[in-house]
Amino acid sequence: MNDRGLFDALRRFDEEYIPFPPFVAAAKMIEDNLALYRETGIAQHLLILGESGTGKSSLCSWITQKYQRFSLPDREILPVLYAAVPPAATIASMVELMLERLGDPSPTTGTASSKTARLILLCRACRVELVLLDEAQHIHDRGLATTHYMVGDWLKSLIDQIGIPTVFLGLPRLEQLLQVNEQLRRRFSRRIRLALGQSDTESIHNECLQLFISLGACLPLPLSSGIYGWDELGTRLYYASDGRVSYIKKLLACALKRSLEAQEGEIGPAILERAFTDELWWEGIGKLNPFNPAFEFRQLDRRNEPFERSSPGAGRGWGKPKC
Repeated sequence: MNDRGLFDALRRFDEEYIPFPPFVAAAKMIEDNLALYRETGIAQHLLILGESGTGKSSLCSWITQKYQRFSLPDREILPVLYAAVPPAATIASMVELMLERLGDPSPTTGTASSKTARLILLCRACRVELVLLDEAQHIHDRGLATTHYMVGDWLKSLIDQIGIPTVFLGLPRLEQLLQVNEQLRRRFSRRIRLALGQSDTESIHNECLQLFISLGACLPLPLSSGIYGWDELGTRLYYASDGRVSYIKKLLACALKRSLEAQEGEIGPAILERAFTDELWWEGIGKLNPFNPAFEFRQLDRRNEPFERSSPGAGRGWGKPKC
């Protein structure tokens, strides 16, 4: 395969969404809220929680692509207002970001109250029907409990005034923001977690395997379980990804690139072993690589390992990606 064919294959795979059950359930809840609002004017809100790499931003992208901006002779219509909350978020930075998304020519001009008033007017003028606030844990990360309460109170007031369905998406610690503001907490009583391992009938190992196989159907090369068999490969995939959907996709993307470059006929454990070291953890070799025969079959969550629980970088690969 030439470079163009390789790049096209990687691009098509990167654009694939991951329809694992919690993703499908969250998308349906958002669309149900939107349908309810359109039919009755009732605004129901939703909190979507998930660790890094569980598909929150992909979910936002899927929704915004389905309900895209369009033009009328006299105005731009924006059915979905999407904003990724910036780090160390303040009321001012959030208002300005949302104003910018709505096309305000001077989003930084005015006091916080005047900018909020403009935001409400623009939401109505652009016929916004749904607000998506991704990375919403950044609101909690700013300051102490008093600050959290002030930002939460502003959000509650904004949500009430625009009167449309709102979705918060963020890391699990986002729940702490709602704990300091009872009124905001009541508005987001409906919650869903984006994570594998919630099924009553399937093990998380089997869910990882099924996701792997589903994504593999999008690839130009077949998948192979090699010497392990499919059940054991599912277990190894769980330890390699910590049960996080984006890491399974990263492994497959890197394995696809390596396989095509080497003109391999399939994607199996040997390729996945190299992809894990390249893409997720450069120290993941031998007994620390889930696809190596010597692997210890344990979670890689100790100090300086890729899924270290106590680190601010938990859930991220520590090695520099090569794919």
